[in-house]
Amino acid sequence: MFWGNEELRRQLQHLVVPYNPELLDRATYRLTIGAEIYVSPTGVGSDTKLKTKKILEPGEHFQIPAGQFALLITEESVSVPQDALAFISIRAGYKFQGLVNVSGFHVDPGFSGRLIFSVFNAGPGSVHLARGEDCFHIWFADIRDHTPMGDKIGYEVIPPSLVKHIAEGVQSLSSLETKINETEKKLADRVVSIEKQQSIMWWLGTVLLGVGITVLVTLFNKPSTSPILTNPHPTTVVTPAS
Repeated sequence: MFWGNEELRRQLQHLVVPYNPELLDRATYRLTIGAEIYVSPTGVGSDTKLKTKKILEPGEHFQIPAGQFALLITEESVSVPQDALAFISIRAGYKFQGLVNVSGFHVDPGFSGRLIFSVFNAGPGSVHLARGEDCFHIWFADIRDHTPMGDKIGYEVIPPSLVKHIAEGVQSLSSLETKINETEKKLADRVVSIEKQQSIMWWLGTVLLGVGITVLVTLFNKPSTSPILTNPHPTTVVTPAS
């Protein structure tokens, strides 16, 4: 049987740390985003492929781009009794933005620790979130005829073994479109640069051709300046005597 609000109020103050009665909802409890996150890289622009986990300050904002995965750890540590089973989900308002939980939908009996949600943004745009935002649900149910199988230790931080699976990034349609647009812009800029260079070369060629033609015309039309040779000592003609 699922726990109602009164049962949750009695139990969760011992099972959720820190516990906030204002986060008690309709037969569920709202969990919040904790200090550590990891968002898969798009490899586009400043979003380099060499990304690490990010530590958030209280209330600090971040975004999950369209088509990308993220690992989000809860602020709260949760303990599930051996005779109960917990279920987890993303709140509807975030689902409508395209955020999908892909990490599983239940928490084992005997679990103790922080929860890590692996989420995927299947929406058309980035999903904006912040540390402390209550975007997850957890609810509990009793189980019958169950033999305890020992405690199960959860997480305190996001382990590298989970990060490495999404560290290479995802080639989403959005990131591919961005890369195509960037390539087209670079190509257009290159074409414009080549056209400018060609225009400059054509202008220089025209100027040089004009200068060359002007010099040739000047040389052909220039009057001759060669000196006229004269005899400085005229010859005296001697007339023979008759």
